[in-house]
This record gives sequence, C-alpha cells and structure tokens, in this order.
Amino acid sequence: MTRHNERAASEGIPPALPHRVAILQLGKLGDMILTTPLFTALQQLNPRVRITVIAARESAIIAQHHSAVDEVLEVPRGFWQVPALITRLRANRFDLFIDTKDHHSTTSRLIAEIIRADRSIVHRSNTGRRSGVQELPPPASPGHFVDRVLAPLALLAPGRSFRRTPSVGIPREAYRAVDDQIDQGEYGLVTINISAGHPSRYWRPEKWEETITLLARRYNVAVLSAPADRALADEICTMRKHARPIRTTSILEAAAVVERSLAIISPDTAVIHLASAMQRPCVGLYPPNEENARIFAPLAEPHVVLRPPPDGSIADIAVEDVLRGVREILR
Repeated sequence: MTRHNERAASEGIPPALPHRVAILQLGKLGDMILTTPLFTALQQLNPRVRITVIAARESAIIAQHHSAVDEVLEVPRGFWQVPALITRLRANRFDLFIDTKDHHSTTSRLIAEIIRADRSIVHRSNTGRRSGVQELPPPASPGHFVDRVLAPLALLAPGRSFRRTPSVGIPREAYRAVDDQIDQGEYGLVTINISAGHPSRYWRPEKWEETITLLARRYNVAVLSAPADRALADEICTMRKHARPIRTTSILEAAAVVERSLAIISPDTAVIHLASAMQRPCVGLYPPNEENARIFAPLAEPHVVLRPPPDGSIADIAVEDVLRGVREILR
C-alpha cells in the first residue's frame, strides 16, 4: 500500500480508485454469473480500470465474454500446471486483489500469498503474510450471494450503492447456434431446464412431461439440458406438439435461448442466474434449505421460488404449484 493510501486509510478517507484489479472467483458457473455485478461496479467507479479475473476452467467463459473484463487467468486442475499460473500471476503488478470467498480456502490463501498486489481485500483466514491487506467486509442485507460479492465496494466507495443484477455477454455465434432450433410461436417461448448439478435437485421426468403438455396448449416450449440428460430431454419432448429439445454446447448458447424466452422454469442452477441476467421472469425449484434459497434466490422480477417441505426434496414439488407460478409471473 502506498503512503498516500496508508494515510487515507488511517484518516477514514477512501484511497484512490485502483486501475489494475485482480479478482479471484473459482466457483461454478452460477457463482461466476453472480460475480459479474462486481465487474460492472468497478468499471462504473473507474471507467479506465483494467480487470483480470482468476477463474476455474469451467466458469472462465462468463468472464471472458464480459465487457468489463480485460483478461482471464484459468486455474489449472493439475498440480503440474501450477508453476505456469504462478509465473503468469507474478508477471503482473496489481493495485488491488479481491477474493470474495467468505471462508477459509487453501487455494485462496496460496494465491493471496503469491500475487503481486499493493492492496488486498480478502477473508481474514486467507490473508497470508502480505502487508496492505484489508479484511473482507460483511455483506449488506438481505445476504444474497451478490451482496457478498459487492461487499468490497464498501471499502472502495463507502456509502454508494451499486446495481445487483448480473450481466452476461452473448456473442453472435451463440445466437446463430440456437436461433434455427427455437420457435417463439404466436404467444411466446417458455424455456424449461431439466438438468441440475446434483441428483437431489432433479424434478421427476413425468412431472416435466405433464408441465410441458399443459404449457404447450398456449406457448411454445424449449427444453434445455446438460449433455448427460439429452436423451431424457428428447424423450420428454417426444409426441408433444410445440415442445422441442435445444442442443447447446456452452452456457452462452443457453443464455441466448433464455434471452429469446418469455419465461424460464428451472431447478436452482446457473440457468436461474441467466434468467436474472436477462431479466426474464422465472420459476425456480429449490431444495428445502431456507438459507440456500435466500443466498441464491433469483434476481429477476417477477419470480417465484418453490420449495418442498423441510423433510422433502425438489422431486416432491407439485406440477400444480409450478403451473401456478408460471401464471403468476406471466400475469
């Protein structure tokens, strides 16, 4: 930290806005989507800011296509590739390093140790031995994941508020890949995502079939799925008029489908956060855990969150409740 910044901090004055910022986000696709408000806010604070995102390979694509991000460094899976990452990190000198992880992480601590930054904002258990480290502030209410992501801005711009909505850049080729597959119909397209990150978050296929049958009386229906669930998507759409499985090869192609849609139905996955980024009404099927529903709730308006009883699972959510949720968001 420079003498100017040290004096400013001691006097309670926010230091000069950083020009070169490194942000660590090693979470999944949904976590990266929900981190994009921080990219946007930093660019709003300093239009000349240069942002480097350190990301997991699986979620780097979101940062790579975000308009505020200049560079993405992928964290490799194999330990034999770590020296190359260290070399790339040490090749840069950053004004500010931000890690929004709010708990201990060995990887976070390691990167905080090796990165060359004048100032760091990290969780107290991941500070390492460097000087110029500030503790990650607690998030503002209501305690959504985005509030945790934006918490460092309380140190950079005290008293200011920033837009909480995520944003996703969709390249033209993503639209081209899906536009030939979707038909928005006369009354609009409702997109259903049948896949989830864990078996406990899957809805039953027969419930998807019933939901699609009833929705397709008015709307065209697009069905998104992970590659492992494509056969299931085909089966669900078979013999159902106005329902079509959509083949996507990346999360950005899925985002293009969401952007073309009237409304989204999905378990608690990255597709929910795509709906928030595109500001598309959505019905989210969430596990019974109340804290999880609060942290990862949709940010699109309107939205409906459905949860089973405390001793149940997503599979127990009724078709009638999903259809009622669709009517509510499309009212």
